[in-house]
Amino acid sequence: MDLHQIDLNLLIIFDALYRQRSVSLAAEDVCLSQSAFSHGLARLRRRLNDELFIRINNTMQPTDRAHKMAQSLSLALPFLRSAINNIDTFDALTDHSEFKISATDYTEFSLLPHLVGQVSRQAPNIKLTVIAAKAPHPLMHLTNDEVDFAFGFSHHNESSSTISSQTCLTDRYCTVARKGHSTLKGELTLEIYLSLSHVRISPWGEKQGIVDEVLAKQKLKRNVMLQLPSVLAAPHTLLHSDLLLTMPRLAAEQLSTLIDIQLFDPPIAIPDYHLNVYWHRLNSDKASFQWMQKQFCSFNQKRANTK
Repeated sequence: MDLHQIDLNLLIIFDALYRQRSVSLAAEDVCLSQSAFSHGLARLRRRLNDELFIRINNTMQPTDRAHKMAQSLSLALPFLRSAINNIDTFDALTDHSEFKISATDYTEFSLLPHLVGQVSRQAPNIKLTVIAAKAPHPLMHLTNDEVDFAFGFSHHNESSSTISSQTCLTDRYCTVARKGHSTLKGELTLEIYLSLSHVRISPWGEKQGIVDEVLAKQKLKRNVMLQLPSVLAAPHTLLHSDLLLTMPRLAAEQLSTLIDIQLFDPPIAIPDYHLNVYWHRLNSDKASFQWMQKQFCSFNQKRANTK
């Protein structure tokens, strides 16, 4: 008899009755009514053309065939249960996983110091390799199996049938200028904002950023004098000019402790910046991936708790 010709649930009934030798106890063991259990036992008897169990002195005694079946099932059923219930485990202290991550310089600057600290303390044997992001959306890196995780930014939630994502950092924008700027003596107004020239950060050569999109909706336009691919290089270009730069506040606050720049609230409403981490859904159930996802996103939680 081929395995597909029998309902495997009947083997669970058989196993319970072989162990309990009582229909009522076996039915309770597998959470069935006695009537449903007896019906299943009758089906199994017909399918195998054997009584399997005979009632003797109120005890269900196995036939010779039942004894032989039970010997094999006692080996097979634990493997089946293990296959269904086996959960991937992860021990941070002993794990030696290696993860490849794609990121921009902004992501490296904002998250990497925190991430390395978290991982090195909790999982000292894990290795991280960071490569430069080559495209505005991380899908390419993941589908080509170049990386395990990819960081990308957006101003809205994204979804995909093959890629999972989680927001690791939510940040506001600010406008940056050098200290001692000749025009900026107080509040940064829209009139002043539009009268000055700007630096646009464009990692992949985009001709329009979120600031330009917001201004365009108001039928306004700024003068972009300089376009750069690097978030970290851009603030340094302000030190000897009167240019303005609108960028994520977190990086600007960190850089303001190193160079002479001042931060202003933009005179326009810019959507918050979402830094997301992406991974292939095939890896979603892996315990090591789930652990890394928590490390990526712990920084945003820590910032939220300190505000």
